Amino acid sequence: MTSRGDHLLELAILGQTYQVRVQGPEEWAKKVGGVVDETMREIQKGARLSDTTKIAILAALNLADRMLVLQERQRSIAAELEEVTSGVARVLEEASV
Repeated sequence: MTSRGDHLLELAILGQTYQVRVQGPEEWAKKVGGVVDETMREIQKGARLSDTTKIAILAALNLADRMLVLQERQRSIAAELEEVTSGVARVLEEASV
C-alpha cells in the first residue's frame, strides 16, 4: 500500500514494535524506520549497551550529525553552483557585447 494520507503504521525498532502516525508513502516511513533501527543496532553492538534510552540518544546524535554534514555539503555545493553560474553569465554577457 502506498497511501499518502495520515495513517498508522507499525515499525519494528530494536526488537520493539511501534505504531507511528505517518504522512506520505509507507515505503518511505519503513525506510526511515529501517535507518533508525540499523543505527541503534550498530550503536548497541559497538558500545555494548542495553539501555534503550541511551542507545536512542546516541542514535539521535549520530543521525543529527549525518544530517548536518549533508546540509553543510548542500550549502557548499549551492555556493559553488552560484559562483559557476555567475561566471557563465559574465562570459555570456561579454560574448554578446
